[in-house]
Amino acid sequence: MQQATLQRLLSQAKGHIAAGEPAEAVKLLYTLVRQYPDCYEGWLLFSRGLFEAGYVSEAVQVAHHAERVDPLQQQFHGIQLCMQKGQRKDAQQLARKMLEDYPSHPRACFTLASIALAEQQPEQSIDILASAVTQLPANASLRKLLSDSYVSAGRYILAINACQVLTMLDPGFEAHWALLCLLLKYGQYTELLQQCEQALSYTSDNQARQSQVEQIRGQALRILGRRQESIASLRASLKSNPQNSEAWWALADFKNYTFTHGEKQQLASLIKSDLPDFVRCQALFTAAKISEQGNDFAHTLSLYNQANTCKAPPQYHPEAMTREFSALRQAYTPTALSVQAEYSANQLTPVFIVGLPRSGSTLLEQMLASHSQIEGTLEQPTLPAIERRMQRYVRQHYNASLNDSLEQLSATELTSFGSAYIEEGQLFRQQHCPFYLDKQPFNFRYTGLIHKLLPHAVIIDMRRNPLDCGWSLYKQYFQSGVDFSYRLAHIGAAYNEYVDLMAHWQSVLPGRVLNVQYEELVASPEQELRRIFRHIGLEYESACLNFHSADRAVHTASSEQVRLPVNRNGIGTWQKFDQGLNALKSSLRPDILDQCSHYFD
Repeated sequence: MQQATLQRLLSQAKGHIAAGEPAEAVKLLYTLVRQYPDCYEGWLLFSRGLFEAGYVSEAVQVAHHAERVDPLQQQFHGIQLCMQKGQRKDAQQLARKMLEDYPSHPRACFTLASIALAEQQPEQSIDILASAVTQLPANASLRKLLSDSYVSAGRYILAINACQVLTMLDPGFEAHWALLCLLLKYGQYTELLQQCEQALSYTSDNQARQSQVEQIRGQALRILGRRQESIASLRASLKSNPQNSEAWWALADFKNYTFTHGEKQQLASLIKSDLPDFVRCQALFTAAKISEQGNDFAHTLSLYNQANTCKAPPQYHPEAMTREFSALRQAYTPTALSVQAEYSANQLTPVFIVGLPRSGSTLLEQMLASHSQIEGTLEQPTLPAIERRMQRYVRQHYNASLNDSLEQLSATELTSFGSAYIEEGQLFRQQHCPFYLDKQPFNFRYTGLIHKLLPHAVIIDMRRNPLDCGWSLYKQYFQSGVDFSYRLAHIGAAYNEYVDLMAHWQSVLPGRVLNVQYEELVASPEQELRRIFRHIGLEYESACLNFHSADRAVHTASSEQVRLPVNRNGIGTWQKFDQGLNALKSSLRPDILDQCSHYFD
């Protein structure tokens, strides 16, 4: 009789929740769990009702209590042992068995989703978790894993939303810091600045955490062009933690910031101290930037060499890029490129600016974004995420790599992925312009894919003479993704490969990519812009020459330079360090140097 009563009460509570009456469910479940304190399903349902009724902290507490009365704790312990031994399949079997006994069991769902994500199947992880958090909305572990899965799948808006909920479920510093990092990464600066105050309220007297928040605030303010406020935040960051090398580098990344005598002394002490390599590396890059403002070129070069040696990843080999680009040239044949997504006349038109980093692409971006019909965004992660999604799709449907499946993908399938690119990039668009910019330099690798997915897209290859580009790469500290930039010979090898791949795209897609030379853009900006806008299909607007007056976020290391009028400051800078660049010059093919020789001062 007791069991029948329990099931009746659970059924009534579920009915209230399904009818959108969580408060009624809470009243019923409060009585139920008092009468049946070991009813695991009742506690889980009670937590859900509280959450949906707006009692978030109470819902979290009840969810924690449910774990203490979980009847399947022994089975979960078995899962933990399997995972420790690397026995994923056994862990999956145990988790699935748990779900047979208790559908949406949080620990079982977490196990299956974690394994799916570890095996690079984020969509599968999302399917598991999206259902689980509906039933178990106050479970912080599930919500954090869901946010991570959305990031991995390239679904950025949903990742931020999940992280925002996490800050309510687990209102501590870690959750707020995770949200701040996502907001910075995906260009949501207004919200980031608001969230900084929330994060600071959870730092207590932890100066290292206070330094982190001030540093990320300073980065956002620099991107927004609020120079003095940014400097103030970065100085506050260093006051809280003088060993925060990211804050030191952020100041140096202003390019024209003047360090005080005291700051230089602090930095020198930091370099000499016993610190992890990544801290010393950023400090050395900062010291090199300071030295470059003087005329001791030999000392400057020595500092850059030390910094790059400290940063250079030992696992990087130029042959990997050679193999990758060779595979692309073999795969993207005229036949493979002949089938494209279906074209829709009312679609937004992305304008891709591609090339190597430090090639002048931010200057072109600022100019084009000053046009009334074009919105500037940021270096979007969207297309690489879509490419990874396609890789997973073809492995599942064609049991092959994307390169080997290009001729099998139908126009319908391509249209779906092209639409996903437009949809997932919505987070980065604030205006309602018919054209928008995607300035992710390494998208040059995906030129053929862009052609197939987005037939109407515009592709511009921004190129700079290899010695200026190479030297600028060598001077720049990159958080990640530019592993070739820390050895001069690797930079030259990458430049060679980039030129060869772009030549392939011109061969198989004649006229599809517009080439723009940085030095010509600087020498004759209006003439070049008129040519570029003819290619895009828009009329030239004079505002594009006044780009430096535009009030918009600039997300790259060139944020300060492009707030100045067009100038030749970036041309020929390598010559001051000529004697130290032999490895770069000897690694560049002679024909590439010859092609660009007329740009050298």
